[in-house]
Amino acid sequence: MLGNPHQRSYVLIGAALALPIVVLVVLQVLFAFNRQREDVERSALARAEQVTILSMARVESDFAMMRVLATADPLEHREWPMAYARAREVSALNPHWRNIIVSDLESGREMFSLRRPFGDAPPAMSPAVVEAAQRSGDRIVGGAWREGPGCPCVYLHTPIEASGGRIFMLTVALDPAVFRSALMRHAPEGAIAAIVDARGNFIARTHDHNERFGTPATRYVRDAIASGERSGVYAGTTHEGFVSYTAFYAANAGWSTHIAMSRNLIDRPRAVSFAAVAIGSLSALALAAGLIFYALRELARRRQAEARMAQTQKLEAVGQLTGGVAHDFNNLLTVIIGGLNMLLKRIEDPKQRQIAEHMLEAAQRGDKLTKQLLAFSRGQRLELAPVDLHAMAPGMEDLLRRSIGVDVALNFKMHPDARWVMSDANQLELAVLNLVINARDAMPDGGRIDITTAPGAKAGTIELSVSDNGMGMPKDVLDRAMEPFFTTKPAGKGTGLGLAQVFGAARQSGGGVEINSAPGRGARVTIILPSTPAPAEASDSPQQEPAAAPAPAPGRRVLVVDDEPGVRTFMAETLRGAGYAATEAADVGVALRLLDTEPPELLLTDYSMPGMNGLELAERARARDDALRVLIVSGYADAEILGASAARPALLRKPFDEAELLAAVRAALSGKS
Repeated sequence: MLGNPHQRSYVLIGAALALPIVVLVVLQVLFAFNRQREDVERSALARAEQVTILSMARVESDFAMMRVLATADPLEHREWPMAYARAREVSALNPHWRNIIVSDLESGREMFSLRRPFGDAPPAMSPAVVEAAQRSGDRIVGGAWREGPGCPCVYLHTPIEASGGRIFMLTVALDPAVFRSALMRHAPEGAIAAIVDARGNFIARTHDHNERFGTPATRYVRDAIASGERSGVYAGTTHEGFVSYTAFYAANAGWSTHIAMSRNLIDRPRAVSFAAVAIGSLSALALAAGLIFYALRELARRRQAEARMAQTQKLEAVGQLTGGVAHDFNNLLTVIIGGLNMLLKRIEDPKQRQIAEHMLEAAQRGDKLTKQLLAFSRGQRLELAPVDLHAMAPGMEDLLRRSIGVDVALNFKMHPDARWVMSDANQLELAVLNLVINARDAMPDGGRIDITTAPGAKAGTIELSVSDNGMGMPKDVLDRAMEPFFTTKPAGKGTGLGLAQVFGAARQSGGGVEINSAPGRGARVTIILPSTPAPAEASDSPQQEPAAAPAPAPGRRVLVVDDEPGVRTFMAETLRGAGYAATEAADVGVALRLLDTEPPELLLTDYSMPGMNGLELAERARARDDALRVLIVSGYADAEILGASAARPALLRKPFDEAELLAAVRAALSGKS
């Protein structure tokens, strides 16, 4: 039984889906057969219309030729011998014209007929001409005639008029084969089709044409003509006893085309519809079962996706927090590292000097931690460039082997098609080192670490993996593995920033990180990075030695702007000690006033300040003095944003020491960035 409420709900959902599906399938089957019947009828009607149009087009073409003949000079001037000769010429050009007759309507006799020699005693007008004379119009479409000169034939008539009205009638007897030809080309296979004149007599027929020509059609055909409808479908039986549905289409001239189809084409779908409904019902039930399975699977996938999204949002939130904390630590470390470097120059006592050096080492470790935090939070932009994994990873072998000890085997497997990626080389090396150290710690009794590269599953990516055969991670640890400060190591053995740095470096490179692990099965961490073409070979020409940096000119004016008093004082005192004339500003407002009253040669400013950041200050200052040099100090600013600014500032990353500050100031004043 299904005791789980969720499972019962899923079954109910499936059952609810199945019932309308069954109904829809049944209706669909019925509609499908109706459409099949409609398609058969529509196709037959279209063919009937096509044959009718082609037949009337043939008639219109013949009428046009008759008008040319009727208006020829011999007929206009009643020069009958010449008219007779001209009629023979036109008849020769139209092989389907079996006869040409000109009749005198006043006398009721023929003037001439191509079926008898000219000059013979004129006979009385034929019944077909007498019938046409009773009708109005300049184009009179006759019907099928079995008897008469040139017959069996189809007559067309056009009057030759004078000022007093009709005087003569020009009649052409057409070969019915031209109409049967069109009918045979377009009638469906297996159907019985016919062209019928306005009197209900056959003009052309697919079956027994010669016997049936000019004879009356069945009462079903005549009833359809008498209905006055332009087109339609009616039930009936042909002369052959063929029980059928017949599609017909009528022309304005009274002719119509009729196509008789077997009733099985329309009635048979009804006979098989019940079987189709049964099959459709079974299919619907099977589909419902499939939908239940699909819904269960999709719900599981959705939960996994929601869990991943929640984890990503959590990491983003923690990243924003750690970025702000790291920025504040950068300011503190700048003062500490700079101050300790200045003290080391003044301390002579060995014990005091040793204490200061230990303090400097601790501050530098703090600098490394802040860089990892900023990499995770995207607060520090990576310097992306092509990185050769085949050179980078094996090039770290000595460092990695010293880090893991002799109990752990280290192996490299570099795929030939997975070499160049776009990343920050320093951060990528640090990421590999962090992963190798984590792998080592997961194998306290020794083991094996493999560093491999391979083309990524997604086009345009390369996968750099570090795997081990250690203790692995349970799911609760795996879910939190990339959180900053999360660690399973004993107190004092880890900061919890290793995988966070890996995650940050991969994300800023445009890639990602995947972890596959289970207890007792080791772990595999894969960094997914965008691939890039190999860069052009470096020039082999010898490099020139850089020129020695010029000594600072005494008294060069520098405006130092920073809202952190310790950082500002350290920078100003360092510059004054090197011979610069340094002026301090604690905020942007003071800095703007000093730019007007004591214009400096160099603006040395922090990036992140309240009210206005350092880049905005630099842009306003450069707008006043285009010759002003700008140096921005920050551990947070984006080098790409600074490079795109019109102020063209140089950038010095925090934290920095005395020598780095002076070198950056000299470079900025000399126009180098």
